[in-house]
Formats: sequence, C-alpha cells, structure tokens
Amino acid sequence: MSLGIKNALTREGNLVNITIDGGLITNISDIDTKFSENQFDHIINAEQSLVTESLISPHIHLDKVLIGDIIEPNISGTLWEAIQQTWEVKRNYTVDNIKKRASEVINNQIKFGVTHIRTHIDVDSIGGLMPLKGLLATKEEFKNVIDLQIVAFPQEGILKDEGTEELLEKALELGGKEMILGGMPHNEFNDENSKKHVNILLSLAKKYNVPIDSHTDETDDPNSRTLQYLASRAIEEKFRNSITVDHICALSSYDDYHAARVIELVKKAGINVVTNPPTNMVLQGRLDTRAQRVGITRVKELLEAGVNVTIGQDCIHDPYYPFGKGDMLEVANLLGHAAKMTTASAINTLYDTITINAAKTMDITHQFEVGTSADLLILHGVKNVHEAIRTTPPARTTIRNGKIISQTKYTQERFY
Repeated sequence: MSLGIKNALTREGNLVNITIDGGLITNISDIDTKFSENQFDHIINAEQSLVTESLISPHIHLDKVLIGDIIEPNISGTLWEAIQQTWEVKRNYTVDNIKKRASEVINNQIKFGVTHIRTHIDVDSIGGLMPLKGLLATKEEFKNVIDLQIVAFPQEGILKDEGTEELLEKALELGGKEMILGGMPHNEFNDENSKKHVNILLSLAKKYNVPIDSHTDETDDPNSRTLQYLASRAIEEKFRNSITVDHICALSSYDDYHAARVIELVKKAGINVVTNPPTNMVLQGRLDTRAQRVGITRVKELLEAGVNVTIGQDCIHDPYYPFGKGDMLEVANLLGHAAKMTTASAINTLYDTITINAAKTMDITHQFEVGTSADLLILHGVKNVHEAIRTTPPARTTIRNGKIISQTKYTQERFY
C-alpha cells in the first residue's frame, strides 16, 4: 500500500511532500517538487500542519490502569499505601479483566499518536503470572497495530517476597526473547538486600540475555542509593545489555556534590532514565512538613551531562495517580512545568523525550527520514512542537508502518 502526505510541515519548519510505500518512507521532497497524486492508494493533505515521528509511551503499568473505581482511595497519597491497596485487586485479576482495561488505554494512546508502548507488569507472590498472561493476550490482539514491550516488574521486592525470583524466571521464559527484566531494589528490608536485588537483576539479565528496566530510588529518602550501586556494578561487570532506570526521585534529595557524582556514573554506564512527572508530582513530598518538593528527578542536570532522558505516563486512574489519559503531549507539558523547561531549546527537548529519546530507551529505530518505518503523527492545525505541547491538540492522525490506524477530527461551532 502506498500513501502520500502533501503540504506537511517538518519540525525544522520546511514544507514537504512525503512518499510512503511498503510501510517505509521512500521520499521526502520539497513541495515545489512534482508530486503525482495518482501514484498513491491514499493521499492526505496535511494543510501545512506539523508532521513528526509518532509518539512513544516508554513507561506505563497497563495491568493496573483504570482500577481507581474499584479500589479504596489512597488517603495518604503515598507510594506505599498505593502498593498495599493494590494487593486485593491483584488477587482477583483475570486475563479478560486486565485485557479490557489495558485495551481501553492502548486505544486512547493510539488516538493521541502513540505507536510504541513499554508496559511494566507486576510479577510477585500475590498476582503470580496473571498480569503477564493478561498483557501477552493484549499484545497478541494489537500485534498488527502497535509495538508493545513488556517488563516483568517485581514491585513487592525480590528477597522480601519469597518466590519472586523464581517467578521472574518463569515470566522471562513465558514471555520469550522480547521480554524485559524489571526491578525495584529500594523496596527491600535493608541496604544489603537492595544490593542483592541489583545483583540478581544483573545475573538474570545475563542468563536470559534481556535488557533491564528498573524502578530505582522512587523515594524522597536521601539515603536511598541503589542507583549508584546499579551504575557501579554495570560498569564493573562491563554489562552490555541496555539498562533503564525509572523515577530516581532520591537523586533530587542528594546534596549537589553527591548527585553530580551519581549522574557521572549513570552517564558512564550508558543508563537510560525515565522520569514520570504525573505520578511523582503527586506521590512525592507527602512527608515534607514545610514546602513540598516537586517530586521529579534532576532532569536538567541529567540532560546536560548527556544522559538519555525520556518521560512516562506511568499510571492512569489508580491508587498511585487518580488522573491521566495517556496523552504524551500532556505528559511533556507537565515535565515542562515541573522541570522549568521553558526556553525554545528546552521545549524542543521535551518533544525529543517522547520521540527520539524514548526510541533509544526502547532500543528501536524511530526517525522521520527516508528508509525508516513510516510511523508518523500529523498534528492538524499545529505549526511547531511548542504549539503541540502547549495546546495538546485533539485533531491528530496516527500512521503505523505506512497505514492510517487512527484519525481524530475536531470541529467547533460558535453560537455567539
């Protein structure tokens, strides 16, 4: 199938025509170049609207989304109460229940321009492998529409939740070679076990030859140092597989000198960072008695050091975060506020965090250039990424492998 997009506006401000054939971008030409509409099976007139790579959602928990209506409210607003409140729901998970909720959010993310998603799913003694089975069924249903990566996530800890290490191995075997190994080393009883948790992750990742994507130091506690240990061990072992760390909120609680030292280690180890501003702006700072901290990690310092940083929605309508809809432009907008990224170059970087930076984290090729997969987003009526993040426009066309998979139109009638 061939597709043409005419009068498209690039991020650089150039007006172009785009030729797509066999799922690939085969030509990007100036609009003055002859563009025969008869050569295409379908053609879209972008009408000088912004066209970019499609958006990426590199961190979400699809097994937990939308459980907010069937669970007690999180009164303290803390991470630990949210975890405990989820236990009873996890005990009653079914494949169909998980698939229904996950599919609703995936369809929304597609509507918002997302074509690649990485989801963490709980693997523990409470829910067993049911979350994984639910997401594997979901992945099968969407296999011709989006790219869905699954992370086996031991949220209850590994050493303090007996049997979880064995469950992680079963999850990696059940999910196959595309699985990713998750972690949460700061959720152990003591520092010694947190280090053992990290060592288990590195050992299992080597055994199964999989990447690591670990929740790390999601706490305001300045004494939580699992990020430093993970980065150090990765360097010492010359760990070759991809490592991503999520949240790393404690980095913002360190003094500036120690934070700079840890950031240097993260850079040297080649670790990707995912910050999750929606959830951490809500969960963190709950024990602060004076001004409550913002809650996110040191995004600007990480970027300035050359660390690959991206952002995630994380949670949607659950005990961790009662809001959210899966729009990555909205998430970028929130990071702009939380990290005070307001200059033209910083706003451009915000857009990178949900496109090219996120692609690096997910270890996929995702660029708007000739020869790459035609995974694109048309933001109708929008002229630049600043306007896109500022207005989060409703009218969007999502293209995956050269096929239109979603198109949302918007009309307004005025009666004044």
